Amino acid sequence: MVKLEQQDFQQLVALLQGQDLMQDDRSRRQVMRMAGLEQVLPLLDLQGAPFTVTSNIVSFLASYGRITYDNEALGQFLNTMKAFVGLEQQDRLAGIIAKYAMMEPIAPAQPMGKWQNPTTSDTVVEKIFGENTLRPIAFLSRGVEIARSVLYVGVSAGGERWSGTGFLVAPDLAMTNHHVVSEPAHLAGTTAKFNYQETFDGRDEPTSVYRARPDGLFHANEALDYAIFEVDGEPGQEWGYLPLTLAEVKTGQRINIIQHPFGQPKQISVQNNMVEYVGGNVLQYVTSTNPGSSGSPVLNNGWQVVGLHHAGGYIPEPTTGRFYSRNEGILISRILDDLPQELRTKVADAAQAAG
Repeated sequence: MVKLEQQDFQQLVALLQGQDLMQDDRSRRQVMRMAGLEQVLPLLDLQGAPFTVTSNIVSFLASYGRITYDNEALGQFLNTMKAFVGLEQQDRLAGIIAKYAMMEPIAPAQPMGKWQNPTTSDTVVEKIFGENTLRPIAFLSRGVEIARSVLYVGVSAGGERWSGTGFLVAPDLAMTNHHVVSEPAHLAGTTAKFNYQETFDGRDEPTSVYRARPDGLFHANEALDYAIFEVDGEPGQEWGYLPLTLAEVKTGQRINIIQHPFGQPKQISVQNNMVEYVGGNVLQYVTSTNPGSSGSPVLNNGWQVVGLHHAGGYIPEPTTGRFYSRNEGILISRILDDLPQELRTKVADAAQAAG
């Protein structure tokens, strides 16, 4: 979703309404197909005056969200229109595309599979009626408090941009996936955005952005798909952090994931959230995620971090080799074991200070 400022919305409509491709229904359909937006054509009324139709197109595509893994629908449309306008207008369109990061891909992740619970219908009925799902109301307030430490990770390197999710594990240390921040060279273009979320009525919350320290602490492990990097300014003093401890997790427990799916404002998955497998380096679960959720904390019902989300789809259980439609995280206990001494001490000290 692209939330255009009113001035930018008006500028786009004024720039586009006079273009030849905006003058009649047939031409409008043609440019939408050229932009790869044929799937939204049934949802749009392209008949009418150029100003009205152009306004409707820009408004609709801005609210539609991502049309592909990499691109916002509006960004894809504007990028196509650049080929049919003058140089000055091309610069204006390019500026608006860049301003709202409309062509910014999220960090690559495994494709998502259709949700599928391997248990039988009889077992599901027993779980629905047999499990006590009552929680103290403080469960919700604690979750909101924990969510403050979850951040949007933006990376710009080598002329490309992508995003993922992360969370603070100490006042100045953030954790995410290796496939989001893979090497020290990425740190110069890495930012951590806090409070990127909406109010209940859909208004944007004020955000706070910090930069990774290019010369700061960094450690990553590709096999365990995690990375820890130092953030300038100690954002944990304001936003808190999630202490890493050896919290228990086992099959049949419920887990919750706070995340930025598709690079969108912060969301949480707290339903259909059962752990289906724990073994080796991983835990597997049916909690909902999407691309862009990579690097999210996997939290038990005590809001303790038990895993680092990193993948999903039709994946195998490490011990049985059987495939299931699940999501997967790396066990925090395995990550703690892998940390070099300096980082292990710093993370442990932070956990102790948090009580």
